[in-house]
Amino acid sequence: MSATITLIRHGKPTITPRGWIGGCELPQVISQIQSARIASDSFPPEDVQALVQSAQLVFTSDLPRSIHSAQILRPTVLPVSNPIFREVDFWLECPVNLRLPFHMWLFLDRLLICLRYSPNSKSQAVKQDRVGKATELLEQQSRETGAVVLVGHGITNLFIARELKKRGWRGPRTPKLEHWGCTTYSL
Repeated sequence: MSATITLIRHGKPTITPRGWIGGCELPQVISQIQSARIASDSFPPEDVQALVQSAQLVFTSDLPRSIHSAQILRPTVLPVSNPIFREVDFWLECPVNLRLPFHMWLFLDRLLICLRYSPNSKSQAVKQDRVGKATELLEQQSRETGAVVLVGHGITNLFIARELKKRGWRGPRTPKLEHWGCTTYSL
């Protein structure tokens, strides 16, 4: 039995912040995004749907956009939802009301995360520990059942992919990060 782990990014959420957002408004906007489901016009490619149909287990984070995406991909199977697969927390805070487009806030936050900068070293260690545990869970289940799928989030999938590569899994260094992006890793 071949062990495979497929990382899929959730579909396009119902909420896409537009316009300029002040730093003081970020927590409210992030809260809205965290509770968003998938937009009615966001459809997964057929090959992604077929791949999920053949998986033995489907994992998601505990956020609505991840769970809803899994339900769209495979409506007859209840996914295994676990907060360990949540998106990396948006921690960028701006004490002044600097106004930027949301995509710029997101870019700055993700850039600092990828550069391994965080407001305190504890949050970096917590993120690394969580990614390690998430990868371990996927590996264990894949070895036991064969093909597993994680319908997760872009940055979390990126960090899990890097961890899989370090552990000897074959696949691209960077998973597909667009909505419904699908990347498979194998031993």
